[in-house]
Amino acid sequence: MTEKFRKVSGQYWLVAIVVGLGLPWLLTLLSVSRFHQIVWLLFLVDFILAAVLGWQIRRTARTGWLVWLMPLFCLLGLYLFFPTYVYYLAIVDLGISYLAYGMAAQA
Repeated sequence: MTEKFRKVSGQYWLVAIVVGLGLPWLLTLLSVSRFHQIVWLLFLVDFILAAVLGWQIRRTARTGWLVWLMPLFCLLGLYLFFPTYVYYLAIVDLGISYLAYGMAAQA
């Protein structure tokens, strides 16, 4: 099972789902203020993980389409749990992931 999980890049899918959908749901469930949700989730956790995932995808010579996973799941999470004025942050996520992907050296 572990080999199949790695073959389909399961770790990237798992991180994208947990951060994109699970974290916003958990913060909403815990009644964290909207300001703290946006600052801590979107600006710190989301952007840092987008950069790390983009770098890791390139470093491990994975296919470039994986760069789209995190922004897509984050857009879905933003759509479900946040007001409309934060949707553009998914585009910033994509930009950060792509920038980290492009700047990283292949292993």
